[in-house]
Amino acid sequence: MSMDAAHPKYSLQEIERRWLADASRLGDYQSSAHLTIQDRYLTGTGLRLRKMQPDGGETVYKLGKKYGRSGSYVEPITNIYLSSQEYVALAELDGRSVRKIRYAFAGGSLDLYSNPNDGLIIFELEFSSIEAARRYVPPAFVREEITDNARYSGAALAFPLA
Repeated sequence: MSMDAAHPKYSLQEIERRWLADASRLGDYQSSAHLTIQDRYLTGTGLRLRKMQPDGGETVYKLGKKYGRSGSYVEPITNIYLSSQEYVALAELDGRSVRKIRYAFAGGSLDLYSNPNDGLIIFELEFSSIEAARRYVPPAFVREEITDNARYSGAALAFPLA
């Protein structure tokens, strides 16, 4: 099995930028489509277990692996979809969790985090190319860019479940 460090076999290149958002400049985001996301980062691994519950829709379960940034904005990622039984079995593994409400907003995703990250709002956008990511001018409601700030990664924001 071949593993190129820049593009591991079976992975896709996720091209993404992320910013802290200013709640006072957002306007009406709450009328946008949204879903609740519960992420569980499995201890000692690069694996993320995800449960996505759309408002009024069917729950989706995924197991993902991010391989680390191979350059600005680019990170290889692999996902597999799970049944609810597979999700329940994997959720028993040791890990740290984070919960957020994700709104489709301004062409991207607006994530509102909950306890203990109350008040944290992150706007993120995926791109089809590195050039498109470089050219993008973010909306006025964002503050600082955090794309390369590890303190704001999902794993860094996760906490042990009580």
